[in-house]
Amino acid sequence: MRFLPWALVAGVLALSAVVLVLRAQRDRSRRGGLQVEELRRLHQAEMAVAAAPSTYAAAKELAGHTLALLEAPAAVVLIEGIGDTVRVVRGDTDRSVYEPGSRMRLLDDDGIPVGSIAVSPRAAGGKEYDERDEQILDALAQRVSATLRRLSLFDEVQRERGALADVLDSSSDAICAVGPDLRVESWNRAMTRFTGIEAGHAVRQTCCSVFRPVAEDGSPRFGATCPCRSTTASEELLLVSGPEGERWLLCAFSPRAGGGAVLVARDVTARKRLDDEKADFLATVSHELRTPLTPLKGFLQALVRRGDELPADERNHMYGVLLREEDRLERLVDQLLRATAIDQRTSSAPQPFDWLALVESRVDAFRRHDPTRDVEVVAPHTADGRIGMCADPESAAQIIDNLLSNAAKYAPPATPVTVRITLDRAAEVVETAVDDAGTGVPAADRERVFDKFVRLGDHLTRPQQGVGLGLYIVRRSAEAMGGSVRCDESAAGGASFVFRLPAASLASHFPAATDGFDEGDRLAIR
Repeated sequence: MRFLPWALVAGVLALSAVVLVLRAQRDRSRRGGLQVEELRRLHQAEMAVAAAPSTYAAAKELAGHTLALLEAPAAVVLIEGIGDTVRVVRGDTDRSVYEPGSRMRLLDDDGIPVGSIAVSPRAAGGKEYDERDEQILDALAQRVSATLRRLSLFDEVQRERGALADVLDSSSDAICAVGPDLRVESWNRAMTRFTGIEAGHAVRQTCCSVFRPVAEDGSPRFGATCPCRSTTASEELLLVSGPEGERWLLCAFSPRAGGGAVLVARDVTARKRLDDEKADFLATVSHELRTPLTPLKGFLQALVRRGDELPADERNHMYGVLLREEDRLERLVDQLLRATAIDQRTSSAPQPFDWLALVESRVDAFRRHDPTRDVEVVAPHTADGRIGMCADPESAAQIIDNLLSNAAKYAPPATPVTVRITLDRAAEVVETAVDDAGTGVPAADRERVFDKFVRLGDHLTRPQQGVGLGLYIVRRSAEAMGGSVRCDESAAGGASFVFRLPAASLASHFPAATDGFDEGDRLAIR
């Protein structure tokens, strides 16, 4: 029995502890005198204002929650600083929020008012606003002020980001930012213009999946460290594959403080292509010059040293080789001069002339140069035997010469070459095609063969001579005279180069009596 008082004391102490715990939980739930339900509704009001898509919607949400929390007849909310200033009235619009008994709280941003909440007095005979109502209104104003401050800061950040994006997009330099994870974070319009890759396809891709580090000769740099990993500024030559093909970019990398880099790129595709063309041109011209100079030097040395001792037929053979190689050098220099003149857009004024007669004269000259080659000219029959053309006769003759020479280079010996002339009365043009029975031109290269210094195959192993200017001169000359040229496949499987030039007065050269000619009306000249 002597232990009973001690048990009683222990029970009383335990009960006291439980009471203290319950009181502490109740105090925590009140949080400044507000009930948990009131705090929950204040949080809902705060979230509704934060999620509002506009200033008006935010004011409307705040007014509605104020009415519900305080059971007020009417509420007026004024908000400034998020776009336009708005004023929203909710509830009984006949009740003024400026009558005695009304309540108002300012919404501030670091002490600067950005709005207000006002509620009208309750109806006559109703409960006056008490201390708890004041606490609710204060808590609502504080929470909404903090939310408005965050929204204002967010809006300011968005405006700054938009201004920065506008600056980047208006820049003529291609710019992109790469994050610490080496993934593209931003991609401006100039980068899209340079690469042909839209920002939506580049952003979030790894840097090296978009850009490929390469050497000056275009070979991939396997095992090269991604330049975006570097902690020092660097400059790299990168290759980008886009919808319009590969582009060469010279990129300056500036490391970012938190990792990654800012990349500023310049499109050097044209410069790189020009450098490649120059290198190929120098290699080709060196080869083409060395080839005729070797026999020229050898035969001249032989003639100087013992020319009197050589038989007449051997000397004549040497003279013939010297003349042939000199002619080859002359043609090379002539092509270079013509290409320069075309690039400088120097051409003679067009004039009418007989195209058929010019073609026949150039074909005769070609036959004298290559007697083993069978050349056929197929032309429509006309009343006076002429085909009028309005162009520069010298440039037109150069076109037919270059195409005949091209056919002789790439077609097997003794295979025929056909020159077909047709008339397009509707377009008032004369169309001329030079067909051969060679290997033809692959479809993928039929546009590229007209570029300057372009020759298919390796310049050191291909058997054909030339520097890759013949077809370039053909296209530029045709375009300078208002015409065009294209490459097709001939009926024999070889190449067919077709060019169109303006015709001279069809009415005078091709009277109506000759309209409707067909293949039977064509004139074949061998």
